[in-house]
Amino acid sequence: MPRRDGTFNLFVYGTLMSPDVFRSVLGRRLVSQPDQADGVETFLARPAVLAGYKKISPDQTYLYAVPDPQGRITGYLIGPLPNKCLSDLRRYEGRNYKQVRVKVLTAEGEVPAIAFVGKTEQIHHPFGWEFRDHLKQEVLLREKIEEALLEDEATRFNTDEQLTRLALKEMHALTIRDLVRYHFDTSGISNYAIHQAIKAEPIREFGEILTDPQVSKYVPHYLTLVIRQVIFNQIEERIHDELRYELDEMGVSDKFYLRTISSLIALRMLNAQKELLHILTGDALNDLSIRTNRLIDYVRYAVELSQCIYDPARANQELNYIRDHMHTGWIPIGIELEFSNTGHGVILDPTGKKFHDEQYDGFYYFRDFALDVLMWKLGGHVDDHHVKFSTNRRRGFLEIAFGVLSVKEDISKPVSNDPWVINQLIHALIDFYPVKPHSLHVSLQLRSPNRPVRDRPLPLSVMKCLFALVGAPNLREDGTVEISRLVGNEIVCAKRGMHMLFADTSRRRSKTEQGPPLATITGRGKWVQQFKFLRLSRNINYEPIIAALKGLQIHFKPGSFLTASQYESNPRLREIFEELLRWGKSPTPLGNDEINLFLTSVHDGLMSEYRGQPAHTHAYINYCMALLELSLNHFNTIIRAANRSDNSATHH
Repeated sequence: MPRRDGTFNLFVYGTLMSPDVFRSVLGRRLVSQPDQADGVETFLARPAVLAGYKKISPDQTYLYAVPDPQGRITGYLIGPLPNKCLSDLRRYEGRNYKQVRVKVLTAEGEVPAIAFVGKTEQIHHPFGWEFRDHLKQEVLLREKIEEALLEDEATRFNTDEQLTRLALKEMHALTIRDLVRYHFDTSGISNYAIHQAIKAEPIREFGEILTDPQVSKYVPHYLTLVIRQVIFNQIEERIHDELRYELDEMGVSDKFYLRTISSLIALRMLNAQKELLHILTGDALNDLSIRTNRLIDYVRYAVELSQCIYDPARANQELNYIRDHMHTGWIPIGIELEFSNTGHGVILDPTGKKFHDEQYDGFYYFRDFALDVLMWKLGGHVDDHHVKFSTNRRRGFLEIAFGVLSVKEDISKPVSNDPWVINQLIHALIDFYPVKPHSLHVSLQLRSPNRPVRDRPLPLSVMKCLFALVGAPNLREDGTVEISRLVGNEIVCAKRGMHMLFADTSRRRSKTEQGPPLATITGRGKWVQQFKFLRLSRNINYEPIIAALKGLQIHFKPGSFLTASQYESNPRLREIFEELLRWGKSPTPLGNDEINLFLTSVHDGLMSEYRGQPAHTHAYINYCMALLELSLNHFNTIIRAANRSDNSATHH
């Protein structure tokens, strides 16, 4: 019970016995040794027993203490805590608990305390919603962040307005993302740390680009990206919040990026309203001026536009459509999409003089318009194929690394285990961004049984089939065919030693180790095989391709191909590489034995995806096999037609 000195002892018996939960709720740490407790920031958790109660869990989620004359509950006695902690505790416990005064037994004897026990009149009713501790903590954390944003808004703008606060939240997006991630990956974030992190971050301004005459022609294109991105962010956020229960019911594991489905819904909704989005974006550019308005004004305008566009009924329709078409497998999949109006020229010409992008100048001013902040949900950043993260201006691909939790720290989660969802997401992103698609990387997260084997390549005939499918066969001016991904220097490079960006084996991390807020990352994750050779095109159905990559990885367990050291030291790999390049310059039709080996290997792998058994239905696997065979036969038809045309031209 509260004492005259403004403190109270607390008896805990459920989730608050966890040091992580306790710290997230009260911003204080629990310790088990008396000499570690200072009674201010750290408190001793003393074993204690509460008589006359028992624990029940009617929702199979939370523990409730209810009266029982013969019962007893073991827990911790914590305190004395300051009385101001009571409001946080009441908010955390919610409407199914009530605060009572009790006496508990400890090693020192009987001690008066406060406990939160179940409201029997409430928990006698059926539970229709089952929220996990993770969600309960998330709600509390959001409230703390909202309080910090309210304070920041008052300090910076002297306003108390929802639209401005939402715009401010967009501008603080990276900081808020990291606060949420560190909260769950470490031992919680205190209120003080939240307020200081948001307070210390400057709001991006247009800055020196206002006086740079070279920038003016790019400004409308960048601002269009800003407005479209903010509209997407706002709509995705509403879907993520308002359809949280429905999204949870879809059974997506938290080992995947939890915004995958909500992002796909938002993208499909916006792509279905392209004309409206174009008109509204034009209105924003006409109503605002970079000379008189700040960047946050454009963000605020976009926030308001999103509220006009969002349609809850349409969001539900899209969710039902996705749910009805999903075909989940077992292996987690990740994707990275690269966009560039000048193709690979943006890498070959970092000055932008030889290959010039008239719209974005190779995304040289990406950070000046805070797109590194605004595109966080989709993992958007500039990739120059030299340094993954940099705060400096540079030209490169616009890369959408979906599922990336931090580009700087190279932390990511897989997108999905469903090839259909991945394919839908790829095409939704191609439709959404007004930039030419270029290349696609597909990652497979693998456990030990499917661990890639070093220096083991896919058979040459199998690689030829893959390049036939997604290596961008191209008809030359003379009527002959080439595999464009093999004949140029997009994935084949002699710089720093001859190598090919076909497949790369690595380790990935999905969270931080325990440590203080903003700690560095040192942990390692599962094996990841990333295939980097695929052309990104709106004309390719990637669903069977991704299924094929899964099947081949399971069947052959290939490793990296081809590193510079492999080229130098392994004659067998070098021979496969050189033969593949020769075929790419003048491809011949695939033989029946080559196609059969490819299809059989894919099928055998998919039939053993989950502990030796198929993860997909037999019907779905057969569907993918039929599409693959059809595409390979179509490739052969193109090659034979080109050969006939070439022979005819030669005879004449």
